[in-house]
Amino acid sequence: MIYRYGLYRDPARGWIAGVAAGLGERFGVSAGVIRIVFVLMALTGTPVLAGILYAVLAVLMPAKPLLIDAYPYRRGYRREY
Repeated sequence: MIYRYGLYRDPARGWIAGVAAGLGERFGVSAGVIRIVFVLMALTGTPVLAGILYAVLAVLMPAKPLLIDAYPYRRGYRREY
């Protein structure tokens, strides 16, 4: 993956802003694990910290760019009539 070492949020795979999906991809774990960590943080007495941390990450982390093929008809793949 091109963006392996960057820290991006992934709105295409995320539920709210894609923060958990981006963190999961960056650290090589499932996005569900990151979501569980946020929920456990919220339930164990630090809901404000979990909410603020998620909001700050959603604002500061850039969205993962979409990779779109600019040349869908490359030589050899297009049918000639």
